[in-house]
Amino acid sequence: MSQAREIDMDGFLLVAQGHSAFQLLWSGVQLGLFDALSRHPESTAAQLGESLELQAYPCRVLLTGLAALGLIVKVDGRYRNSAVAERLLVGDKPDSMAPVLGWQAEIVYPGLQDFLPSLRAGRNLGLSRFPGSGETLYERLVSHPELEQVFQDAMSALSRQANRLIVDAFDFGSFTHVVDAGGGDGTNAIALARRYPSLRVTVYDSESVCHIASEKIAAAGLADRVSTCVGNFLQDPFPAGVDAILFCHILTIWSMERNLDLLRKCWRSLPAAGAVVVFNMMGNDDDTGPIGTALGSPYFLAIATGEGMLHARKDYQQAMLEAGFTRVVEVSGLPLNHGMLVAHKN
Repeated sequence: MSQAREIDMDGFLLVAQGHSAFQLLWSGVQLGLFDALSRHPESTAAQLGESLELQAYPCRVLLTGLAALGLIVKVDGRYRNSAVAERLLVGDKPDSMAPVLGWQAEIVYPGLQDFLPSLRAGRNLGLSRFPGSGETLYERLVSHPELEQVFQDAMSALSRQANRLIVDAFDFGSFTHVVDAGGGDGTNAIALARRYPSLRVTVYDSESVCHIASEKIAAAGLADRVSTCVGNFLQDPFPAGVDAILFCHILTIWSMERNLDLLRKCWRSLPAAGAVVVFNMMGNDDDTGPIGTALGSPYFLAIATGEGMLHARKDYQQAMLEAGFTRVVEVSGLPLNHGMLVAHKN
């Protein structure tokens, strides 16, 4: 049982004015403030204003807000990045979350304006902010190439952090051919192929996404072992001859009822020694958080599909066993509220 938490006044103000907090954060990223402080720590307000091409008054508003949020630190009239900002908000750092914030700004922020009507209707009314055909965001992004690139850049940034965990958290070396279902631009597939020299990996995604993945795979020099498969794995069969199916940040998209159907399809498609690997952020079993997963779920309700969320571990485990898998192994101790579950057919 997780520990109960109650909000204090500062926490309440941060929630109530969260729109302002995000705009301060995103503006700092867009203006290059965190990059500037990484290059020139201990800068003054005047120096930052000149660097960012801001007048004194708006620069003061920005710096005051970011200092109050703890994203930058002011000592004796000079500013530096906080440790978190230096790691996550500087564009050329390996853990930079700037692309993820772009997704938040361009896709999540507009769509969540319809969160309340989506709650009442029980479906993703925020999708109306993105005209096009299809009942999910992923289908409609095809009609918005610039937004699709924003989305893929964000998922790639998440994958760069995640694949460092994936490739070592579980031994994929016992498999010969892994399908990365919904594998996006190929970031995970490339990392797996580099880590396991005898492994074949197939990215299974839409045509437009597979085109992006193919270019990255070719640039990585791995086209002999990493391929793409165009299709919809909810409807179309998995490629023949695979012995493992990876879902990385994918099963959050749908309800557990739909996930159960998909896991049953995986069970039918795999050989006796096959397995399904699920890797993503996972909620507490008692539905109390953690905060990172709880704040992620409204996106799935109001925008993405109208049915997904960052499900609890127990829900995945129950669905895997119900689908026919005989044992489920949990990889524990992963950071960023992530979990990994490996469902073995036999």
